[in-house]
Amino acid sequence: MGSRYLVLGTGVGKAVAYALLKNPKNFVAIADIDLKTATDTQRALYKMPGLSNCSCLPIEFKAGNTDHVALFNYFDIIISALPAKYNLELAEAAIKANVHFCDLGGVVEVTTQMLELNKKYPNTSVSVVPDCGLMPGLGIVIAKKLMQDLGGADSIEILVGGLPQKPQLPTHYQLVFNSEGLRHVCYDPAPILSEGEVKLVKPFHDYRLSNIPELRRFSKKFNGNIESFVTAGASLAANSFRDWGVRYFTERTVRWPGFVDFFKNITEDKFEQAVKKHLTIPVDTENPDMVWMQVMVQSGLREKSMSLLDLFDTETNLTAMQRTTGFTTAVIAEMMAEGKTKTGVNTPENAFNHLSINEIIDKVGNLLALK
Repeated sequence: MGSRYLVLGTGVGKAVAYALLKNPKNFVAIADIDLKTATDTQRALYKMPGLSNCSCLPIEFKAGNTDHVALFNYFDIIISALPAKYNLELAEAAIKANVHFCDLGGVVEVTTQMLELNKKYPNTSVSVVPDCGLMPGLGIVIAKKLMQDLGGADSIEILVGGLPQKPQLPTHYQLVFNSEGLRHVCYDPAPILSEGEVKLVKPFHDYRLSNIPELRRFSKKFNGNIESFVTAGASLAANSFRDWGVRYFTERTVRWPGFVDFFKNITEDKFEQAVKKHLTIPVDTENPDMVWMQVMVQSGLREKSMSLLDLFDTETNLTAMQRTTGFTTAVIAEMMAEGKTKTGVNTPENAFNHLSINEIIDKVGNLLALK
């Protein structure tokens, strides 16, 4: 039997819905503040490969204005692909409606507030899992799996970035998610683990230049050279890994060289102006994106790693960022529907047991090029 899913948002939400609808037993409602946008998304989904016999309903939805409990009662799982600022309110509404909830997450403050719902609703029978996208989300789950494989870990490093396949001046970057998400990359302090203690560091901390052989084919100008720096993209994972005995943990965002020089001197009050002026290149077949990620876990002299390279899909017109973020979220949502998550509010690395962590990796690996 399939389940009834409500996907809020039509950006990454389109990829979430696509992955869920590949199971013809699932019913998916796709929601947007504009009904026409939701309807256009539904029609685009029906044209995608393998979705000729699926059930998808477009609906109008506006976060923050009404009581959502009545609507949520019609579904088994609520998935928020909206900006993170809405997720606390939506998660609480889902608990009240007695339905499961997950989101893309990515904002430390919001996830922290969501975990506080465990105190307000200590006896809830539903699961709430924030931070289910690419990072936080997939990268953290992979790190947990590799740590389990090694029987523990001393250090964990995750490198991840959404990049244009054809970088252009002045930023060598495309806006592959909403500008609010990029703002958090550029201005939020980042939790890291250092010598077993959680510490907050400033954005662009520990700047490095390095070469990634897998990326050499995408830009002759850079020939695989990238820059990386610590950001808050791992959400609260540093706390979890500290509790499991890890001494060093960082998540590093990857960009083509030039991104940091451009953004590091832009004050937050000038950020939107800079985005609107300089990040105007659309992500499409002419200017496709890609996602690269590598997770490295070390325990003593032993080390395990896993990497991902995903590209814009010309068959579905889903961007690499939509695919990697949305497909991971969809896999987690289906496992929630199967009762494989702990009840209460838990981030992914804490929501699943050892077997389920491995199952997530296997299922995502079947959808993306994990190796």
